[in-house]
This record gives sequence, structure tokens and C-alpha cells, in this order.
Amino acid sequence: MNTEHQALADVPLWLLVLLSMAGLSGEMLRASGTDLGLRQILQRVALRFLASGLLGMATLLLAMALWSNFYLAAGLGIVIAVIGADVTGGLYTQFLARKAGINSRNS
Repeated sequence: MNTEHQALADVPLWLLVLLSMAGLSGEMLRASGTDLGLRQILQRVALRFLASGLLGMATLLLAMALWSNFYLAAGLGIVIAVIGADVTGGLYTQFLARKAGINSRNS
């Protein structure tokens, strides 16, 4: 087994789930205060869920390759997952505002 497969085998499944869930609770909390439809809420949650999982796992694997310290890689992966989910949510909100013709900078 080469080193890439060994690194993936060493990452527990719960860490992948934790990284993917990093943005889920924040988006659900944010969506509960607005009058969005179920479809929009599910789209926003799926976007944050996938963005946090993708960015978090990419950071985790990169950090594992660079430093070989599991705890440092996991911590950095979680932080980047949360930041990535927030940035993705903000970009999506700006996209929707532009699509609706609302200037979000003045409001």
C-alpha cells in the first residue's frame, strides 16, 4: 500500500463527518430566522455542507502530507472547513442578491 492510500486509511470516518458538518449548524441557525422556503434552505445547507467537507478534507490531507501530525492536520482542517463554509455562504448570498438585482453593499 502506498503512502496516499495509507494516509486515507488512517483518517477515521468520524473526522470526515465532522469536517462536513462544520457549516451545517450555522446555516440552519441563520436560515431559521428568515422566511426562506424549504428548497432554498436545503440548497444553502447542501452548499455549505459540501464546501466545508471538500475544503476541510483537502486541507487535512495536505497538512498530513506536509507535517505528518494528525492532530495539527485535523485542527487545521476543521478551521479551514468552517472558514470555507462561511466564505461560500457569503459568496452565494452575494450571487443571489446580484441575481435578484439588489445592491447588497448599500443595504
